[in-house]
Amino acid sequence: MKILLALLLSLSLVSITPSPGAFAQTSEQVYYNQANGKYHGLGCKWGKRCTVNCVKIPRSEAVRKGGVPCKVCYGR
Repeated sequence: MKILLALLLSLSLVSITPSPGAFAQTSEQVYYNQANGKYHGLGCKWGKRCTVNCVKIPRSEAVRKGGVPCKVCYGR
């Protein structure tokens, strides 16, 4: 029991840092529809069909602009 408690205590003292790939999603490119505020993954059929109002931007920028992920691809 003491060993388990010591192990749990030592784990709680260790700072948890995100892995280098944890932020990769935010810099991923998406199609952002400026008319309706939705963003689509580059492989999404609805993102490919959007030609007039869509621009290719990083996902983090689409979210910053108030973008909502597509209900089909969830912005991936």
